[in-house]
Amino acid sequence: MKYDGLSPPDAIRALFSVELSEHKSFKDLVYPLVRSKNFLLVHRETMGIGSEKKHLLIARESLNKFHNAVLLQGFFADSKRVKAIFTDSSKRMEAAEFLDVTLAGRQSIVGIGIQSEALDKLISAMKSSISLSETRLPNPFHELPQLSIGNVTSVMQALLAQSAVLTDGETMMLHYLNGELERAYEAASLLQTEHPVLSKYQSLIIQQYLEANEFDNLLDDLLN
Repeated sequence: MKYDGLSPPDAIRALFSVELSEHKSFKDLVYPLVRSKNFLLVHRETMGIGSEKKHLLIARESLNKFHNAVLLQGFFADSKRVKAIFTDSSKRMEAAEFLDVTLAGRQSIVGIGIQSEALDKLISAMKSSISLSETRLPNPFHELPQLSIGNVTSVMQALLAQSAVLTDGETMMLHYLNGELERAYEAASLLQTEHPVLSKYQSLIIQQYLEANEFDNLLDDLLN
């Protein structure tokens, strides 16, 4: 009995009308998602007698989740962050608030075209309780960032490339989500805002930075 699933290239073609074989950098981002243990329902089918290679077939019931993961990868290059959004509600809200603060009202970022209405719907869906594994998010991209030539394959990378023209709030959020606590703290220290989301992250970043410094100082005292 033939397994009812789609190969990654067939799934990408069906979902995004893109030929995966023509975009090596995109292919390198897609396959870690497909191969990731317990993320998608994937059937591994031996290519032939005596062959150790296997065809990967994505179950049709995993196509919405795969679609959403690829879209989120267009915002966040890190596959671990993308997968965490599906399982950790705080990471999901953090991602939604980041997109709201940094992208609201923008129609492009360094060549990445964005449909603002679809983006608003995506952010609202991210902030809701819908299942990201079952409900397909709207695609706000004119063309997926992963198809870009060069090092910029996500919105986050594009924002980092133009960080000099971002506001203190945008810079703070960008560095925080990129794991750069010290740079996020520097931006938070300069920030003057009454925006409730930015105020929340400003307090959180300052608290985390001071706690990290206290811990480092404690270690120094114990070792010296």
